Amino acid sequence: MNLVATLRAMAAGTFAILGFAACSSVVVPTEQFYRLDLPPVAEPAADCGGVLRVQDLQLNTALASDHLQRLCGNRIEPAPLARWVAPLDRLVTDALVLGLSRARVCELVKGAVDPGDETWSLRGRIVDFVEVGAGETRRARVTLELWLEREQRVLFRDEFAVEEAIVAGGDDGAVAALSIGLARVTGAVVQRMRGLDLFAQARRERGPTGPAAAGPSR
Repeated sequence: MNLVATLRAMAAGTFAILGFAACSSVVVPTEQFYRLDLPPVAEPAADCGGVLRVQDLQLNTALASDHLQRLCGNRIEPAPLARWVAPLDRLVTDALVLGLSRARVCELVKGAVDPGDETWSLRGRIVDFVEVGAGETRRARVTLELWLEREQRVLFRDEFAVEEAIVAGGDDGAVAALSIGLARVTGAVVQRMRGLDLFAQARRERGPTGPAAAGPSR
């Protein structure tokens, strides 16, 4: 092999090594898994009373995905690398139970499978839990249809809808805004129940020493 051929072979080998090194240093995007932020703990309310059971929320079929989703008109765009750590209906139900419990307006807030009786039962469905808009108009949209029952009588039924501006960028900002939106819905439920004087009424029914009046467990 002459000198020119040798140099060409050495150069080709060098370029091959450099190319392989460059390819091996490429950062491959990885999936990120999210939960919702935990709600803050409030001071116990003066009118605290009653036992509330939160039944498992139904999930809108269009939202049945473990990916964060952005809504553009009627088109839903799943975030390719951002996923919920658990099924969305479970995450939202658990956050609603914890948020109502930490509001400290009920003597006890139960989930669907917790034993014992309850004063009220809260049921509902998740209508929207998505990101909407783009750029500076990005917002988190949270819509829950909820109804409160006592002894098979509906005390209220309404659609609680909020939109929260997404301040931080990326999927982290969307999850933070969705968490705030759900907390606002939780606060609206508390205010609706307080407006009907339900907590104080349950406290009066309990009496000075007896347990809160409760209907049969369902």
